[in-house]
Amino acid sequence: MRVKDQEEQLTSLPTYWFPAQTWSMRVGAGGMNNTTRFVDVEGTSYVLRLYETHRDMDKIIFEHSVLLALDKEKDKLHFRVPVPVELPAGGTVVRLDAKEGKLAALFTYTDGCNPTWGNTHQLLQFGEAVGKLSSALAAISMELEPVYPPYYEIEHIHPRCTPDAIQEFCLQPPEPFRMQRDELSYIFGRFAAFYKAIPYLRKLPHQLVHGDINGSNMLVNADGQITAVLDFEFVTLDVRVMELAVCLSDLIDPTLPLEELRRNCTAFYKGYGQSIHLREEEIVLLPLLIELRRLDVFIHFLGRYLDGVDAQGVLVDIIHNTFNKTKWLQMNGSELVLTLLK
Repeated sequence: MRVKDQEEQLTSLPTYWFPAQTWSMRVGAGGMNNTTRFVDVEGTSYVLRLYETHRDMDKIIFEHSVLLALDKEKDKLHFRVPVPVELPAGGTVVRLDAKEGKLAALFTYTDGCNPTWGNTHQLLQFGEAVGKLSSALAAISMELEPVYPPYYEIEHIHPRCTPDAIQEFCLQPPEPFRMQRDELSYIFGRFAAFYKAIPYLRKLPHQLVHGDINGSNMLVNADGQITAVLDFEFVTLDVRVMELAVCLSDLIDPTLPLEELRRNCTAFYKGYGQSIHLREEEIVLLPLLIELRRLDVFIHFLGRYLDGVDAQGVLVDIIHNTFNKTKWLQMNGSELVLTLLK
């Protein structure tokens, strides 16, 4: 579909929800996986999302079912989550074309901006929000089966990134990535180590997890208070501690002094622990699961490169980031675990 044709279809989408009302549309800052528009209807704002990475109705129906269930638990949260808006004829999803077109949905709107974690007090609040959300998700019982696999089933992250394809790319990198040969070889070594741990991971406590909580998927108000957690597109059933690992992965910046990193992670974990009490066996596996998050990101962007979505430079940056963080975790992961266990 041409860009102009898609934009014309986007512009007409609110009519599905508001056939007899006056509305206007403005451009929003969408993420890498979707196109976003804001829709204003007689004084009320909504968020229109066009899903860009897949056209699988079952995935979206599961996401929306979780969000509707969370909405019933909203009194337990001190922030909002997006709630899908029902169409007049029922359902919450519109397909742009009759057969295989892209899928769109409308959500409630929360005002705010993306946070930057500048001090331990803010990180404590970040941890509190993640802990409360994780606790609320644990209480939800879904009749539908999740469509997305858990993180540890890395062979399903991208159809072109099979274990054999990852091995070939890392150990025999194509010409544009020869300069990253040593880093890629190290990354593949971490893949090999992770595969051995999968049977043990399957035995850990599982629950629904958001799976991608970070600053870009949260909103804060002018006072820095967290007002919303967004983007539940990848919500699925996974090991409970994976939610924590994803968040800590973003907090670990190997360029920072070790003491500052320890302080930041401890503040976040203190907030998180107000709602979630992990077993020691879960905490001990955090370094491996944080590595898993970085390996997942690497596979995701490798797939985007192979699909022609991203340029070489994007994947090179991801390779550097993955190498630096996994190496840092190999050197400092055990100390991090001891810090959190105190």
